[in-house]
Amino acid sequence: MNSRKHRTEISGFDSWTGNGIPSGNYLVLGPPKVGKKVFVDQVAYLSASTNKPVVYITLDGSPDGIKVRMMEFGWDVEALEKRNLFQFVDGFTLWYTHPPTSSNEFAVESLTNVSKLLSVIVAALDKVGVGGIIVFSSLSTLMEHAGFQRSYSFMTGLKAIIEERNSLGFTVLTSGMHSEGEINAFKHIVDGIIEMQYKHTGGEMKRRVRVIGIGARLDYLDWKEFTITTSGIRLSI
Repeated sequence: MNSRKHRTEISGFDSWTGNGIPSGNYLVLGPPKVGKKVFVDQVAYLSASTNKPVVYITLDGSPDGIKVRMMEFGWDVEALEKRNLFQFVDGFTLWYTHPPTSSNEFAVESLTNVSKLLSVIVAALDKVGVGGIIVFSSLSTLMEHAGFQRSYSFMTGLKAIIEERNSLGFTVLTSGMHSEGEINAFKHIVDGIIEMQYKHTGGEMKRRVRVIGIGARLDYLDWKEFTITTSGIRLSI
């Protein structure tokens, strides 16, 4: 694969990581409400806004719900959908709603048939083109329904798709929900980890992030504080 670096366009993040992240699949790992979904939403929106195609696989909420969440930061996804730069794969609506109806072109009926899920992702990628961003939210939800073994099989398949397309993938995984062995197994097959956590400093709760394993040199970037502003995530200088 001819790996290349992808900019996230997040303030302070690209300069910190050496002007972007190499192609590959990366775990976005951390506890609930720490900022994982803000991170992937922001990268997805900013990437599509700079003409890099995005496929966003959602198991945790409907595409319409995610659009509302993103508009809270001023990120208008519908305009990008019209330009064929942003495509949702809906793994939520048919599985969770009754009656099971979805207007999305790429809707998934079952979260236990991971082969079918992968084939729908490929079809969505064929529509928007190669070399962009793939967001999968979330692996924790897939494990809840499909179990560890099928989820592991899915992740190996997703990694192969990302490598073939020379894309940048972000897979959201919530810590505290799974065993250490399961999390370590997924860490073993991804290309890197973007880990977020809370830290008490001087009586104040702060967010911080570190990056492990970006590129062939397996670079390690130690903890850096970040904030979530009205315009998204911003890393401390």
